[in-house]
Amino acid sequence: MKPLVFSLSRIENLMHKVSFDPRRMVGKIITNTSLVDLEMLDPTLQIFRDVMESGLAVSPYLKLETLGTKAKIMSTCSITISGVLLKAGVPIRPKGGGVIEVIDREPVRFTDMLMYWATTIDPIDVLISQELTSVVEMMETGSGRILGNLQEAPMLAGERIVEKLEDLAEAGFSGVLDLGEPNVNVLGVSVERDHVGISLVGGTNIIAAAMSRGIRIKTESISDLTEVGEMTHIEDLV
Repeated sequence: MKPLVFSLSRIENLMHKVSFDPRRMVGKIITNTSLVDLEMLDPTLQIFRDVMESGLAVSPYLKLETLGTKAKIMSTCSITISGVLLKAGVPIRPKGGGVIEVIDREPVRFTDMLMYWATTIDPIDVLISQELTSVVEMMETGSGRILGNLQEAPMLAGERIVEKLEDLAEAGFSGVLDLGEPNVNVLGVSVERDHVGISLVGGTNIIAAAMSRGIRIKTESISDLTEVGEMTHIEDLV
């Protein structure tokens, strides 16, 4: 009998395998995998670009492959950021994934959240299937619901966290919605004592936006590792 593997264990295993160096732009990152009909690839990529330009994705890099009549798209997962922090010596721990309410382009609170330690299915996959997001509305009006997740790290690692986040941002990897103060709730969710919370934008917001536009797309979040050198900037694909 195959044992149950909870999301947290699978995520932490992938985090330890992240080798991405944002200063040199080499190494492996964690990716989400999506399948879409080849005939719908161009409109899908156009939606992806719009979401990326709106700051609702982790990075503008994708890897494309053709599988018969399908296009396989590997996109950046936000847990990559956690993996880079872990590699830098920050004992970061993923807490959960959920839906974040945004009002006037400011993230306000998590409205729904599933804890990684409590589920064998990735929370973001569940939330996408429930159609709880309004990513396109958020892009057009500044208010809506997007996908995101929450991480925790010891407060003494604060300076190191900021340093690595700056390196990532310079390499085009961003998506930090809120970096909390020690012992302070992040978007309405409590953090462990003497820790800080980090809320990250969900890498699958691009998928949620495409689905809301009627594109049939099958996605598996936090699915694999991909060499960043094999990925292409969205502007070179659209």
